[in-house]
Amino acid sequence: MKYSVKVKEISYGVVEVEAASAEEAEEKAESVYYDGNVMWGNSEVDCTAEPVKERKRDEAR
Repeated sequence: MKYSVKVKEISYGVVEVEAASAEEAEEKAESVYYDGNVMWGNSEVDCTAEPVKERKRDEAR
């Protein structure tokens, strides 16, 4: 039987930045993220499987 599996990943990472405010720190952290320089730690993965409904040959698409 075929299954369609939805996979959700939530990752937790940390970056250190120099900033004058929390808002500036968050903006800089976002830049670090998009540059691919986050130190990733833990993550959570959630999978949900559902059977794939198979169509019969005479069913309309």
